[in-house]
Amino acid sequence: MGMDIIKIALIGIVGVMLAVSLKGYKSEYGIYIGFAVCLLILTYSVNYFTGILTGMESLQSYLGESFEYLSVLFKAVGAAYVCEFCSGICRDAGYLGIAGQIETMGKMYILLIGMPVLFALMESIHAIA
Repeated sequence: MGMDIIKIALIGIVGVMLAVSLKGYKSEYGIYIGFAVCLLILTYSVNYFTGILTGMESLQSYLGESFEYLSVLFKAVGAAYVCEFCSGICRDAGYLGIAGQIETMGKMYILLIGMPVLFALMESIHAIA
């Protein structure tokens, strides 16, 4: 597992060095290299995601109905990761406005999927009071 982080860091460093060296030749090549490195790291991290899903299936048997709350948490983390990934690519390409809109939509999505948890909390508070 520790070696995986080193591999990803090296892929990132080599990708940045290659993108910077090609950026002087043709600026769009640097963007293409950066995008390719991001996709490579994303596909590499999918292996971790499948491990997390396997662990969640094991937790589901222990949590029962409370598993829904854990599911919301993982959806929020996944949405944040996807938005950060896309936003970073847009920022690297110089499209700061689009990056900001992606981040805003991600925040609104996280708020939306968290609403059922908030409602359940309010119902619990109302039942106690």
